[in-house]
Amino acid sequence: MMRMNKVFKLTLLVILVGAVSACGLMPSVDGVFVDQRETYKKAHELPPLELPPELKAGAIQDEYDGGTKTATAYSSNNKAVVKTTPLSEDLPPVELIKQGVDSHLMVRDSLRNTWRKTISALEEKNYDIEDKNRQTGLVYLNIAKDKGSSSMLSSLAFWKSADTEVYLIELKRTDSGVTLRVLDEEETRIENEVSKTLLSDLLTPLAQ
Repeated sequence: MMRMNKVFKLTLLVILVGAVSACGLMPSVDGVFVDQRETYKKAHELPPLELPPELKAGAIQDEYDGGTKTATAYSSNNKAVVKTTPLSEDLPPVELIKQGVDSHLMVRDSLRNTWRKTISALEEKNYDIEDKNRQTGLVYLNIAKDKGSSSMLSSLAFWKSADTEVYLIELKRTDSGVTLRVLDEEETRIENEVSKTLLSDLLTPLAQ
């Protein structure tokens, strides 16, 4: 029994000595965490970030966001400069330009808003929309042939018993806004009672 106690004590002593030796082999704290206090003292602030001139001019918006309030220019990789034209706040939102067969509405708004308002106004006034193509900016209408009546009801295509003609409303984006013209089935500019009525019917809704 005494012998076993001596062996146990000797084994415990060997383990303690080994543990102390292992602690001595561990790296010091200074070796793990590098002292950078002097480097930090010598550090200095970076210069302020320089923004390109084209970004200082203001946010760039495309025509579907309603145009821009200030003229903005930006450069692409090929150094070509593209400018966006601001929509004027001194002119009326919609203006009827009377120029014979080239009579049209000048809408000072985005193409997206003008398209949406045009479709809504035509539906509100019960025009028969045969087709519409957002990509080409064309709206196709079926309108009854004029029988000589001054009533607007005679020119609306929901009178299915009447013979109808196809008219087109063309929306085009320009530097000043959006032009809206009435064309015949061959996409030719025209001026008649139907075209005048269409432009008149769309004038007020597009101004809202």
